[in-house]
Amino acid sequence: MSLISQANTTKRHALGLILAGWLMLLLATLALVTTQNALAAGDEPPDETDSDPASIDSRLAKPVLPDQPTMADYGAVKYWGVCLACHGDVGQGLTDEWRETGFGEDMNCWQSKCHSPNHPPQGFEIPRYAPAIIGPGTLQRFTTASELRDYLYEKMPWWDPGALTEDESWNLTAFLLRENGALAKETEFNIAQAALSPVHVPIRNAQASERAGGLMLAALLGLAAAITVVGSRFPNDIPVPGTRPSFFDHLHPPSIPLPQARWRYTLGAGGLSVFLVLILLITGTLEMFFYIPTPEQAGPSIQAITFSVPYGALIRGLHFWAAQALVIVAGIHLLRVIFTGSFVPPRRFNYILGIILFVLLLFFNFTGYVLRWDEGIRWALLVGTNLLKTIPFVGEQLYGFVVGGSQPGPATLTRFYAWHIFGLTLVSGFLIGWHIFRVRRDGGISAPPPELRPDSRRLPRVDLVRRELLAMLITLFALILVGQLIPPPLKAPITDASSQLLDVNAPWFFLWVQQLLRFGDAFWMGIVIPIAALAVLAAIPYIFPSIPDEQKGRWFPSAGRVAQITVAAMALGWLALTILELVR
Repeated sequence: MSLISQANTTKRHALGLILAGWLMLLLATLALVTTQNALAAGDEPPDETDSDPASIDSRLAKPVLPDQPTMADYGAVKYWGVCLACHGDVGQGLTDEWRETGFGEDMNCWQSKCHSPNHPPQGFEIPRYAPAIIGPGTLQRFTTASELRDYLYEKMPWWDPGALTEDESWNLTAFLLRENGALAKETEFNIAQAALSPVHVPIRNAQASERAGGLMLAALLGLAAAITVVGSRFPNDIPVPGTRPSFFDHLHPPSIPLPQARWRYTLGAGGLSVFLVLILLITGTLEMFFYIPTPEQAGPSIQAITFSVPYGALIRGLHFWAAQALVIVAGIHLLRVIFTGSFVPPRRFNYILGIILFVLLLFFNFTGYVLRWDEGIRWALLVGTNLLKTIPFVGEQLYGFVVGGSQPGPATLTRFYAWHIFGLTLVSGFLIGWHIFRVRRDGGISAPPPELRPDSRRLPRVDLVRRELLAMLITLFALILVGQLIPPPLKAPITDASSQLLDVNAPWFFLWVQQLLRFGDAFWMGIVIPIAALAVLAAIPYIFPSIPDEQKGRWFPSAGRVAQITVAAMALGWLALTILELVR
């Protein structure tokens, strides 16, 4: 290598490290600002009480329930009716200010006959001291929401212990958690997670520190990617004679044709698809420890994962965005195979396996989408499943098998959970292994025969692994960054699965179907056309069974022009329908 070439290489290395350093500094600054802002918001002092008469009336007014009240909202009403007299309108306790504000001339009402220790049967005793229960330093005797609820249920109210029902005690618990910052506003409290829900950890502060940790992790991944780029420029290690390849070495051939190993040919889509599947498998397994597949607890358990479980928001963000990315990357992989003519024998059977895997991927996303069991999944739950009823002869039976009854309910969630966790996973895992095996068996990446290759160089296995590592680091970096900056959607849990909403949206990968349904009969638009499009894709290697050897291993071989135009038209149609539905 000449001195000029070495100097240019050194400059590129230095530039890469400088860019990585700036990226780390930017993310670290963003993490610090995010944390400080959230902590500042969490440490704001409570508003000073106002002595204005109008303000006093508002302080004593009964809370108004919102249109979709949560347990905490019901708890606010119960607090007003039972707890406010002793513990104050903002949980400040039985202070002199509150006694004067709330009772006026009767501020020493415990001295009266109605509220003294010797009160008549129709009265009750008011204590001389009631602690603050909202604000910093309160509720210190309790560690978890379960402990707090048990105390409320058994010991409260003070003058009539045990008078609260189970629901009332849970509602009060949710209210106190929300007012103390341990339950996000407009979030439903998850009773099943009460033993794990802390009383004293403000959710916004915990999320801020976890978001900062996620951003710092993304920065470290960016630095690792830069180091991988720099390391790939150095000579490969010389293998030690007599050493045997490891398990990971056997995942790749010793070398592959260099022209077909370039990013601009493979786009790295196949390997990235496998990597995204691994991310989904790991993060999904972690979510299973906290997810509860029942209509009453599914939505709240998702909220618990997001707001209560340590780093649960990071894991859920990774799982959600990896699922969205997998649809895109797998679609790109499918288009790459078609546009490079890599579907002809001996790769025809593996192409069909890929089509089946892509369909299973859409089912995976569909079932996982429903498992949220919140108001955002109405289309999948109602419109998507009702399409099955339009199938002649077997529609009703197929609908009952999928939904588990005549309408969505508990059996629906159980069946979707079983398919998502077990059925689809087992089938997809087997087919993915078979698909990868067939790639090796069919000769690896599609390329011309050796005698027809203008470039006979080959890429060693170690360099291929480095490239894959770089792609995985960049992908993981992007997923973490997007997950921290754009959290996955989360709406109010479903209360009635059978009710119909006027305006519901399909998941983005089925928006084109939703748009088609506006054009005509549901059976033709929602069943026949999608199946016909799938049949066209599956028939391509049979309609165009050969590509000349000299045209293999490159984009857009002329022998496959008709197939390329057909698939490009289908892709543009899908994109147009999706955009039309988005802008509607």
